[in-house]
Amino acid sequence: MQRAPVQHIVLENQGLGFPSDDSTLLAKCQSGDESAWKLMVERYQNLVFSTALETGLDKDSVVDVFQQVWLELHRSLLRIRDPQALPRWLIVTTRRIAYRQAVVSGRWVEDVREDMVDPSPRADSVVVALEERQAVEEALTELDSRCHEVLRLLFYSEKKVSYREVAEQTGLAEDSIGSLRKRCLERLRRIMESGI
Repeated sequence: MQRAPVQHIVLENQGLGFPSDDSTLLAKCQSGDESAWKLMVERYQNLVFSTALETGLDKDSVVDVFQQVWLELHRSLLRIRDPQALPRWLIVTTRRIAYRQAVVSGRWVEDVREDMVDPSPRADSVVVALEERQAVEEALTELDSRCHEVLRLLFYSEKKVSYREVAEQTGLAEDSIGSLRKRCLERLRRIMESGI
């Protein structure tokens, strides 16, 4: 892979060695460890630079994209919870920024097409969605067992579950499920707002 010709980025190992896993490296970066950040850039600079080059941008534009990707990662560090998703996050973000760069510059770049950009949600959006789901899961555990069971049946079942089926599985009266659902959702909302 081609290395980024960015002269002002100094990437020194400083004798620290690379953490053997991205989890440790990401955690150190999230805690503000500057040496870990340099190691992160060194570890993934080839991936980012080669991904940007693949889009067909000229070298100056690729260098701009390269810098923007790292800036975006720095801004998003605390939202990334799964270290294994990091390479994919970098690839998707690089492609998006490269495509945007081509559009904004008004230069037609033959090899840059919108379909090159991953159509799935932005990786950081996926992370945010997963974090929100985790927050809901944790809040559900704070509910009483009746609310917990009703909401799980209504919202976490693979197929749509009717009030009659919920009543059969919980032993509750079918005509009480609607009002119970509303009360349980309100309790869940209050738990989440209180940060429990």
